[in-house]
Amino acid sequence: MGGEDATLGFRTLLASARARASDDVAHVTEVLRAARELPDGARFLDLRVPPPLLAFSRRDTHRPGFEAAAAHARPRGFAPVVRHVGGSFAPLHGGSLVLEHYGTSPDAARSSVARFVEHSGVLRDALGALGLDARVGELPGEYCPGEHSVNVAGRAKVAGVAQRVSGHAWVVSTVVQVHGAALLRDVTVECARLLGEEIDPETIGDLAGEGVALDVAAVGQHLAAAFCAAGLVAPPDVHLPGQLR
Repeated sequence: MGGEDATLGFRTLLASARARASDDVAHVTEVLRAARELPDGARFLDLRVPPPLLAFSRRDTHRPGFEAAAAHARPRGFAPVVRHVGGSFAPLHGGSLVLEHYGTSPDAARSSVARFVEHSGVLRDALGALGLDARVGELPGEYCPGEHSVNVAGRAKVAGVAQRVSGHAWVVSTVVQVHGAALLRDVTVECARLLGEEIDPETIGDLAGEGVALDVAAVGQHLAAAFCAAGLVAPPDVHLPGQLR
């Protein structure tokens, strides 16, 4: 299967999985599993704007406070869902941008750390090009903590990076908070408390709060171009839905 066939394969897998998905994150695992049939070297970047939701990790579902956290989120307009990428819950809404970079590699598991470094580095540089003092690293008290998170000036997290591997297929999932972080703070802090965690609300940031005057569509186009310029994906292998064009 050549490059064009692999791209078509990913587009078909995504369309089929989304048609059956019960929520905004359920399709990812199915696409990843099916991508194991694609040849090594296939790449695809899918961008989307999610509905308001609290994407809990599988680990979160085993915590004593999970049901209480889900019950807290729901009446506040955040649908509780369970994602299979990431170690802790993440808040998303219409001001968030999700980028899911799928691929196949013969050493998918062994190269996972290198992919983390590569992706967070591209994000840092792309946000730096917007005038931000973007840095890679975990902040004390950030939600869904990770050493490959991207923050501004060492004080506000604006992007999180997670990854999952299945056979020789992988997906790197990134959430960039473009605007509306204030709407996420209360529900994030309280859900974390119910799960036995402590979140510093000041670390929940967004690009708008840091002076970036771009909407979600413009940020999506900027980041897609950055991924292409870095060689992580080719322009024909990028899916930008109508709302991001």
